[in-house]
Amino acid sequence: MCKLKSLIAVGMITLLSNSVSADSPNDATATFAIETRFSGGSATVIKLDSSSASVRIMPAGDPVRGWPAWWCFRAIGLREGQPLKVTVVGSTEKIPSGRPGGGKPLYAGWALPDRAALSTDREHWQQSPAGKREHGGITYSFNATGPEMWIAWGPMATPEMTDQWLQTAAETHSFVETFELAKTHEGRFVRGIRIASGDIPVEGRPVVWLQARQHAWESGSSWVTRGVIDWVLGDAEDAVWLRHNALTFIVPIMDVDRTATGDGGKESTPQDHNRDWSKTPYYPEVAAVQDRIRSWSSQQRMGIFVDFHNPGPGNKAAYFYVAPDQVMTPSRTQRQNRLLDVIQSAWEAPIPLDRKTQSTGPNYHPLWRQMSATWVTEHGDDRTVAVCLESPWNTAHSTPEGYREIGASMGAGISQFLQSDRADPNLPK
Repeated sequence: MCKLKSLIAVGMITLLSNSVSADSPNDATATFAIETRFSGGSATVIKLDSSSASVRIMPAGDPVRGWPAWWCFRAIGLREGQPLKVTVVGSTEKIPSGRPGGGKPLYAGWALPDRAALSTDREHWQQSPAGKREHGGITYSFNATGPEMWIAWGPMATPEMTDQWLQTAAETHSFVETFELAKTHEGRFVRGIRIASGDIPVEGRPVVWLQARQHAWESGSSWVTRGVIDWVLGDAEDAVWLRHNALTFIVPIMDVDRTATGDGGKESTPQDHNRDWSKTPYYPEVAAVQDRIRSWSSQQRMGIFVDFHNPGPGNKAAYFYVAPDQVMTPSRTQRQNRLLDVIQSAWEAPIPLDRKTQSTGPNYHPLWRQMSATWVTEHGDDRTVAVCLESPWNTAHSTPEGYREIGASMGAGISQFLQSDRADPNLPK
């Protein structure tokens, strides 16, 4: 078995052409390689068979840095149309003691989507045909679409990619600004964008804070933020209203370090980002968000907070986690329900939304008070609504396009909710 955190596994494949030409000789030889030496790469090669162009891998993530569910590699030396087989099995590494599931490997289902994500440029992704499950793993069979392909658990969204999304938005629109939220423990930057246009002073506007990837492996959640960005910068009437009347912040990746190294992030040591919302957070990026929310709440301006995630392998509809009853009041509950009702009404994504919510209360996790939506609810002002949206990753629509449609629906719902606030004579303007 060969660890591939920083190595290349190479085999030789003979490519036979049915015709002879200057560009495709009769006996061309290419090098079939599996590479993970890039941002977000993660795979341990168990077996590579060059004669059949097949490879068997498992996630290479370090369980100390979170659940080893994410896998992603680059296959090179391919011929367009060449049949490939990729078999994935669950990691055999044990979860650290003291963590949920500690002392044994992670349930393999977290790492085995029905379909693999495929790309030739890391920006445009398609799904493989449904894989065949057997012997505790899954085999994806498909044809190469170019001389190299990225093959992954889900569509990649690395820090470099999301930084480019933000930079492009700022370069294209004068009312968009990039910002650095914090510098991580490992020296990387957590970045986001600020969106506001029109004549209303930003100091008096309600704040919308949207963030993703507190758990690094949940790549689809970053694509949801991409969908929000695209929608907010578009021409829809609700999008224009939101730009003119609210102050919107979007952070596509919170756990930049583990995203870059191809680790999972969830239940990582010493702390899971979404268990770190305490008086003394370990992560500077969490502390930076807390500081901003405290400031806006003191001004009665902290409007909406949404933390984007991906759920379990069996979830086929999007749904919300909400703060538990222990930190809610009747007025907060009423306001939260109204937001979720408006979002459901605005929902047009191909992945359905289940309006039934789940709670992150005492029965969910011992550190339930240190989870983002609960902390923001407790530290927000009377009008703050804080929720977590789970967007399913194991469906035929769990693609960049499907995730972006979720983001667009979220943007429309948030705008319509804030517009209803503006129209309510009983609420301060």
